[in-house]
Amino acid sequence: MKIVYDEKLMKSMILFENLTGVKALDVILRNNSIWFVVEKGTIFKALGKNAFKVKKLESLFKKKIKLIEKSEDIKEFAAHLIYPIKAENMEFEEGILTIFVGDIRSKGLLIGRERKNLKELKETLSRYFKFEDIVIK
Repeated sequence: MKIVYDEKLMKSMILFENLTGVKALDVILRNNSIWFVVEKGTIFKALGKNAFKVKKLESLFKKKIKLIEKSEDIKEFAAHLIYPIKAENMEFEEGILTIFVGDIRSKGLLIGRERKNLKELKETLSRYFKFEDIVIK
């Protein structure tokens, strides 16, 4: 999938990189938040001491900021995407990612009202991986 950035997203990436000193691999604009994908091992540098850098970015953008660590493994990347929800287990077989969560509340948070969160998860994962569907159990 080819990713195209508009001027606003490019400015967001540049501001993020200048403030944190970490290269943003991707930026994803959601309704009330901005997600930045960073290289593995650089997330703590991007956060800053006591999450100072993220708080500064949140005040500049006036939106919630989420940092996601890039991974070549779909299960690990999906775990980073759904954080702070903890998955008990994940399986990826025949193009279907199955996420096992412990309770009804976590399952509801993952799916979201009118499947909004699940659609966003599928959309974001499809930027990096080829898969058919995501199943929450």
